[in-house]
Amino acid sequence: MKRISSIALVGLVAVLLAVGCAGDPGAPPAAETPQLEEPTAPAEGPTAPVEEPTAAEEPAATEEPADTEEPSDGAVPTIDGQIDEGEYANTATVDVMTIWWTHDGTDLYIAAEAPTTGWVSVGLDPEDRMMGADFILVYVADGEASFIDAYGTAPTGNVHPPDEELGGTNDIIALAATEEDGVTRFEAQRPLDSGDEYDKALTPGETYPIIVAHGPGSDDFTSYHAFRGGTSITLDPAP
Repeated sequence: MKRISSIALVGLVAVLLAVGCAGDPGAPPAAETPQLEEPTAPAEGPTAPVEEPTAAEEPAATEEPADTEEPSDGAVPTIDGQIDEGEYANTATVDVMTIWWTHDGTDLYIAAEAPTTGWVSVGLDPEDRMMGADFILVYVADGEASFIDAYGTAPTGNVHPPDEELGGTNDIIALAATEEDGVTRFEAQRPLDSGDEYDKALTPGETYPIIVAHGPGSDDFTSYHAFRGGTSITLDPAP
């Protein structure tokens, strides 16, 4: 009987110890296994559209640089003794000589060249051969241009004195001349109407006779001409 009681007592002690260990407040709690949340289904209904990536904006079109403007109708020659292509509106050849001319409504621009190292001349609007011609005579010596604004006082001979000797004025506004490779060339600017009685008044749109000549090679205004000729020029209408 005592043996059975002892066994029962031992069993009771074991049960009490087991219960005590399970409820020990000092024991660390067992780690909880994290629970993975199931993804929730999106709420039903319209959803915002996904924006497509926008293409990079193209750069604004760049304007091409404007074309260089053509010279206006009022452009005038540069008086430097050189003739550039298109510098004059008009040109004519009289045998061995060439002349160019244009105007701006106020002034006449005229140029001439001849195969000489002497003087070169143009006479505007003659009345009887040399008489009444409004002359520009030019020569170049040692790189320097000499010129006169002259007037024909008789049909032939050395009869083209400077306007000043007749009581008029020198009305050549600008002049330049060159002598290169046996060719003398000049460019001159003078008023269409200077008001001087020894200058011919010229009107745009009108046609005028002219005479041209050059000397043999001496640097003066008195040597006899080696060539002479004539033609006519028409001034363009006023710009």
